[in-house]
Amino acid sequence: MLWASANAQGESEVKQIAADTLSADLQEGGLSVEVLQAYNAGLEAYRTAQLQESIVHFSEALMQAPQFQKARYNRAAAYLQLKQYPEAIGDLEAYLAASDTARQAHFYLAKAYQGWGRTEQAIAAYGKAIDSGVFLEESHAQRANMYLSDGKIAEAELELTAVIRQNPNNSRAYHDRGSCLKMQEKLSRAAEDYNRAIQLDPKMVQAYVNLGSTYRKMDKLEEALSEYNQAIRMAPKDLIALNNRGYTYFLLEQYEKAEADFKAVLALDAAYAYAHNNLAGVYIRQERYADAVSSATKAIEAKADYGYAYLNRGIAREMIRDIPGACSDWEKAQAMQIKNADIYRSGTCQYK
Repeated sequence: MLWASANAQGESEVKQIAADTLSADLQEGGLSVEVLQAYNAGLEAYRTAQLQESIVHFSEALMQAPQFQKARYNRAAAYLQLKQYPEAIGDLEAYLAASDTARQAHFYLAKAYQGWGRTEQAIAAYGKAIDSGVFLEESHAQRANMYLSDGKIAEAELELTAVIRQNPNNSRAYHDRGSCLKMQEKLSRAAEDYNRAIQLDPKMVQAYVNLGSTYRKMDKLEEALSEYNQAIRMAPKDLIALNNRGYTYFLLEQYEKAEADFKAVLALDAAYAYAHNNLAGVYIRQERYADAVSSATKAIEAKADYGYAYLNRGIAREMIRDIPGACSDWEKAQAMQIKNADIYRSGTCQYK
């Protein structure tokens, strides 16, 4: 998910969903002393993080007074904290059906649906929270996550724009909107958002990496290198930054530097398939075909459906005159819809 850091308002509020004082709770009309005692015991247990005990007390209050919606609402909070999402959903839906005096119930219902993996219901509940004016920044951000999980990139972009309207200093929202824009090939605007994220949070390593990738897609390779270098200065073991810088060196035909970066990645993670395949590409350019076959094979061992690794291994195998092996690899790459695999097959394999 894009939204990597939870909004403090929503997260702190859910931990204090039972915000009323005990004296105010005692003013509930028509409730017996026993019900109120059970309810207040539930509140006290909740506030001291004894969540299971709080559920017992709230349930006791509800057994005696099923109409006591405040007890149901606070029991839902405990269930939500324990990630017992179906139980939280049941209580929140019952609460909303009986009374909507706490508008944030829509927000917490959305959180429960989201935690339970119910995307459509979460989107709808976040919409009701937004309509109620509740936790707007996080509601829009989390709905962006839901849209992304559903492959709706443009909708996610709009939600993140709404987050930025709520908080123009939200560096994460700028970063995440930049990622949406990059996925839609709106590269100049993506670069603007990543730069703004960096201005707001100069320590956001991910923003430098993604800005570098955006510049690379724009064929601004020197600018891309600058961003990757900054990311690596801040996080020397960042695999994506190292791998992407190596690929940028590869595009600049600086093969020794590219090889060094890919090997640095593999020293940190020997199963990093992309670095193995990129190293195979370097070896092909250096006419080290046996090494290329070995590296591409390691990429395939790490990621069996890696079509580009089959393509590269096929190229290397052709150069060492293993035509059957090359054709077999290109056939697999073509089945995975890898660009140019069919060209290699048609140009060589008819003669095998």
